[in-house]
Amino acid sequence: MDVNAASSTSSTSGKSQLFSADASSLGKEDFLKLLVAQLSNQDPMEPLSNDEFIAQMATFSQLEQMTNLNRNFSSFMKGQEISQYSSMIGKKITGITQDGATEVEGVVESISIVNGTALANVDTYKIPFENIKEITTATK
Repeated sequence: MDVNAASSTSSTSGKSQLFSADASSLGKEDFLKLLVAQLSNQDPMEPLSNDEFIAQMATFSQLEQMTNLNRNFSSFMKGQEISQYSSMIGKKITGITQDGATEVEGVVESISIVNGTALANVDTYKIPFENIKEITTATK
């Protein structure tokens, strides 16, 4: 395939629309764009062989499966994280609030995850788990 022909697909701004904004990795949409560009720019006298085409489709299938696996694994990890931290509910902790200004001691009432950070909710305070200094069994 002529690389210049494939990269000549451009917008009015002169930038190639063949790739996504994140140039460090190719996604399934990028792969499909590359495949379409390759097929539309191939030499009609020497078309893509069946073996090459099947290999590219297998690569696309693998990419799709990896994308789905990553998405499912991320969901699984969030569930595991919540499950792990839920054991803290009812425990007495001492820790420092998110802003680092206040030391709090109290019983964990609930767990929340905000912007990917797990927080122990004590009264009106939110304490990141990495800021917890001490954990004890709550006494009533």
